[in-house]
Amino acid sequence: MKKLLLVFLLYNTSVFAETKPARQYETGPYQTHLLELYTSEGCSSCPPAEAWLASLKPAELEQSAIIPLVFHVTYWDYIGWKDQFAQKQFDLRQRQLVTAEGGSTVYTPQFFINSSTERNIAFAVRRLVMTEKKPASIKITAAVTETEKTHRLELTLRPLSPQPDGIGRIYIAAYENGISSAIQAGENKGRVSLHEYLVRQLQSALVALNETNQLSFEIHKSTNHWSGMVVFVESGGQVIEALKIGL
Repeated sequence: MKKLLLVFLLYNTSVFAETKPARQYETGPYQTHLLELYTSEGCSSCPPAEAWLASLKPAELEQSAIIPLVFHVTYWDYIGWKDQFAQKQFDLRQRQLVTAEGGSTVYTPQFFINSSTERNIAFAVRRLVMTEKKPASIKITAAVTETEKTHRLELTLRPLSPQPDGIGRIYIAAYENGISSAIQAGENKGRVSLHEYLVRQLQSALVALNETNQLSFEIHKSTNHWSGMVVFVESGGQVIEALKIGL
């Protein structure tokens, strides 16, 4: 009996040790904006755009209420360098954003704020600092637990005002900072590229925007370590809210 009790206690201790306490995150009373950059290691025009984005100070991002994410696309892989961080689903998302605006051409580097193309991105960021804050139309609450191999997200999505589009989509992006890559061929041959806000995993699900939604996601851990995750919600082809989760 003593041996059985000891085994039981050891087993339960290991179970509890594997899962850390949940951390809580939530959006505030005003909308947070999502800045997306579509880029490629095979594009000679892209390193300056990534460098500019990486240069933004935390205070600047906080003042403008912006969360940045960087997506690497695959369609330049054929010109001499295969981008190890590029994913087909990122190509698809960029094309969907362009199509929603009535466009037909994708390019890199291309910036979007809340799903709208911004050709003068520095001005767009300054404009957000000067513009009156917009009340949030939806609230995101996240409880994040960590196991040995995954981050588990329990999300609650609650409308704060009526949404014209009843159905939207929620996304979860896991990203890494401080990633370097030595480019050995193509337009950037000989360059060492430095990547911040580099999206490595992206998941999504449909949501009913005028109802309270409860969703669960599991994000597999990186061999390096995720720098963070971003939850964002789209309605009618526009990002209407975003939440940053630090890890």
